[in-house]
Amino acid sequence: MEDWDYYICDLDGETAGVFLNLALAGQAPDVERRVSLRIATPLIDPDENGLTDGQSDDAARLEDDLEETLRARLDAVYIGRITHSGLREFYFYASGSQGVLEAAREVQQRHPQYKLEAGSAADPKWEQYLQVMYPTPEVLRSMRNQKVLAALMDHGDDLTKPRPVDHVMYFGSTEARHEFRRKAAELGFAVRRELNAEDEEDREQPFGLILWRQQPVDPASIDAATSQLERLAAEVHGTYDGWECPVAK
Repeated sequence: MEDWDYYICDLDGETAGVFLNLALAGQAPDVERRVSLRIATPLIDPDENGLTDGQSDDAARLEDDLEETLRARLDAVYIGRITHSGLREFYFYASGSQGVLEAAREVQQRHPQYKLEAGSAADPKWEQYLQVMYPTPEVLRSMRNQKVLAALMDHGDDLTKPRPVDHVMYFGSTEARHEFRRKAAELGFAVRRELNAEDEEDREQPFGLILWRQQPVDPASIDAATSQLERLAAEVHGTYDGWECPVAK
């Protein structure tokens, strides 16, 4: 299962770009792969922030070769890469580190323009993935929003135009849902409809709610709205489940 995405963050005071398979969070840590592998190479042409504009064909071929070679030699799982300070670091998890140096040398022979260095560390809790590379809840929410906005823009949407925006939440009890409704109403959200337990019987939180509000969906506006609702839902142990809206031109 794969769900690759990219975000910019601060890493020890330096601007960093993280490209990560978010889908692995559902199975981390993998008890069969308790060793973190790192293969790093200097960027050939970094920008002033120590990053790079896009992914060149050579860089993409290097990344693909590393993934295929380490999977074949060490049964390693590729989790993603960090780019910062003129350096690109590729990270994997495997059951052990034996053979990683040989694999790096093999790949470098096929890509002589890159100078690779390899290392490993015991990481049974997958801290490199879960604590270093995985985005914070706020960043993750914004990343999800950006995917919806990209789909809207593909259809010619003017994100600054107000339109009805529906938001979906789930709760463990009708009391929690009622309390959330009261707080959300103070922020201008109205009820579209409730989702009753018999309709959502497979959920741990079977009491759903669809709210709506007239608003634009530019990044700042939609990030603010989803942040408010996610925070309010968490206060009553509920879960914010996403949003949708019509295209506005």
